[in-house]
Amino acid sequence: MDTIILGILLLKESTVYELRNAIKTNFTSMSSSSTGSIQAAIKKLLAGDMVTYQELVENSVNKKIYSITDKGKEYFLEKIEHPMKYKEKNMELSKFFFMGFLPAEKRIPLIKSYIQELEKEKAALEHIHTKNYVERQGVEEYKSYLKESNRQDDFTPFSFNRSLEELITDIADYQYSTLELGLKKIDFEITWFKDQLNKATSQNKQ
Repeated sequence: MDTIILGILLLKESTVYELRNAIKTNFTSMSSSSTGSIQAAIKKLLAGDMVTYQELVENSVNKKIYSITDKGKEYFLEKIEHPMKYKEKNMELSKFFFMGFLPAEKRIPLIKSYIQELEKEKAALEHIHTKNYVERQGVEEYKSYLKESNRQDDFTPFSFNRSLEELITDIADYQYSTLELGLKKIDFEITWFKDQLNKATSQNKQ
């Protein structure tokens, strides 16, 4: 959660509400998007001087807008430079693991229901995928945002001899590729569970 929040704040200063929307939209398969989890992570990052905030009143409502500090950038870079570890735990699959205890006629609706869940998730990912593809074409627009908010220097520690345009393009490409991976994985699961559904249906006819 810490790395996700710091990464979002590096891209754009945000309120807790905006952080929640960004996590819910882009990181639903990686992290909780609950306000409580986000606030707990923000509290920890504030205590570590990795984020700061400014308060303002908008439409008679007090708002806190969070931004990343230099210490936060150092921590973020240190985290993303570490090799990735494989972690994918879905406790719901334990129900499938033990599904052999059930008769075939009870397995069929359960597998169908899970396929429907996967297809809903796929539809949500496809929506994000299309939206991010459009956003990926907006490098100049994002550069303008950084200039207008006087935030170009925030990206300096991550340039590694790249121009700002090259850096933004690389960032967008990897975000887009992560969504592509999610879609390919969910496509595989849908196909695989449809095979299991056919198997259960055949067993039920015997």
